[in-house]
Amino acid sequence: MSEHNYRRFLPGDEVKLKIEIRYPRMNLREAGVVFRHEERDKSEMSISGPTEGEGNSKVAELTLEVPPGAGAGVNRANQVWVETYERVCRYEEEEVDAIANRIAFEVLDEPDEKPDLALSYR
Repeated sequence: MSEHNYRRFLPGDEVKLKIEIRYPRMNLREAGVVFRHEERDKSEMSISGPTEGEGNSKVAELTLEVPPGAGAGVNRANQVWVETYERVCRYEEEEVDAIANRIAFEVLDEPDEKPDLALSYR
């Protein structure tokens, strides 16, 4: 599974993402992305947040915490969306393919070993 150079995360790690949006004059509220596990279609993780910026360019800076039970394996961007004042623009399938090839990450299982401990007075 690890023959590619995907970024690797454990459950509880934070995946920091940025969606850059260039647009004609419209009021943007928020943007988001849905990641889908490569081997389990029903396993998804999503994150959304407000957009910031001025002019014809805005950015949504997002932090996805890998949830417990996310399941080991590669997750790819499956859908990206932007919410305007009146509608939601969804980017799926062919529109997201180029993004999905670049933005993918691997979730690893937590190690089975217990951590080493040291106890002392402070």
